[in-house]
Amino acid sequence: MKKTTLLLAGFFSLMAGVAFAQSATPPDMANLFQKVNEVAQQLQANLGDLEANIQASRDSIEKGGEVLDEMLAAVTKVHESMAEESEIWQELDALLALWEQRRQETLKKSEANPAFLPVAQSWQAKLNTGRELRNQISTERANSVALMRSIESDRDIVLAYYELGQADKAIEGLKKVGANLTNLNANMQVIVKTANEAQQTPISQ
Repeated sequence: MKKTTLLLAGFFSLMAGVAFAQSATPPDMANLFQKVNEVAQQLQANLGDLEANIQASRDSIEKGGEVLDEMLAAVTKVHESMAEESEIWQELDALLALWEQRRQETLKKSEANPAFLPVAQSWQAKLNTGRELRNQISTERANSVALMRSIESDRDIVLAYYELGQADKAIEGLKKVGANLTNLNANMQVIVKTANEAQQTPISQ
């Protein structure tokens, strides 16, 4: 059993080392939280004038096209920020590897000193929150792809209504896309909340 524990500890130590090598600096949860928060804030800022811009485009196919382009750009930015090769994803992976290494180390210490067990349990709680964050980011990355495709698909339909002079139908299409963006924004706020929880999770001493 001890041999297996040592092998596992060595494995996770190696994985953490690989993760560090892929990063210019050691992984830091505060830095990760800041990056996630910046993405969410930028999306929220993009939504600030969305309703006004939609209404302003009522009588202009050019403005309607610009609104669609801006919404697509906002979603694309969110997707790129959370892609597998992104700084956010790589830093989160590195943090999870590091936290697993710390958990394994404290579990090993607890074999000789049971006082270390609560510390290991705290690292496990931090890992659980981090894995939840990773799942949320992964889900939202997939949702953003679907939303980008939806915007691209709806674009021709919305512009066709403008050409027909049916502004109400065009605005209805823009509002549908806007509602999806609002949902994306709400989900990003949940991600920020989870990232903050991962940052704040205390480690027992």
